[in-house]
Amino acid sequence: MSFPQPWKIVFPNMKGKLSMYESHVADIVTIQAGLADFWSDAHGWAPADGAALLASARLDWTPSLARTLHRWAEPVNLPDGDLILAWANLGSILESSLRLFLGVYITDYNNSADDLIALQAVQKKGPNAGQHHPPDELMFEKIRQFLTKKEIFPADDLGLIGHIQSRRNAIHAFNNREIGSAEEFRAAVSNYRRLIANLAYRLPYPTDFGFRWLDLAGRIWASGVGPGHRQTRP
Repeated sequence: MSFPQPWKIVFPNMKGKLSMYESHVADIVTIQAGLADFWSDAHGWAPADGAALLASARLDWTPSLARTLHRWAEPVNLPDGDLILAWANLGSILESSLRLFLGVYITDYNNSADDLIALQAVQKKGPNAGQHHPPDELMFEKIRQFLTKKEIFPADDLGLIGHIQSRRNAIHAFNNREIGSAEEFRAAVSNYRRLIANLAYRLPYPTDFGFRWLDLAGRIWASGVGPGHRQTRP
């Protein structure tokens, strides 16, 4: 899979590149921590089945995994093993965040049963055989296919999701897989910052709550789209 040019982030020098990476990781940590804190106890706000799913999930792991991204700031050129682990780190954060998004919008998700069945995202055995998988049981590839089919995210974000997933799969190290470079990985992290800001800002929240992390997400998302493409929260 090629790495689209719009994802390239160019810095004047390596010192500037690394400091920008650290800053972007800090923003990701702030947003992931806010998402985990609010949505881990969303009873009375999210639909009951969605709130139950989110309450049982380990959303608290996601900000911890986000902090781990700081480990990949240096050295400039990561050894292959570190690069494989770095992609797995980013991929796990992405996958968890996408499950969170589908869990919040569980009603819309369940109303898309025909689409999920068409993607063969169904349970094969047991009393629920033939029914679609809930978000917490859906394979990453099926999540990507579902998001693509429903056009839930912009094309650039869907491309980023597929790219990170592909690189993350190198963790199953046996056959040869492309793992890219440390520069490519850090660019993907910077673009994930925009994606998670988009995701966070599109979730519903009580209007009387003031969240600093949500304001941050709104600023990041607004800075990355033109005035004709500005999205608003539900």
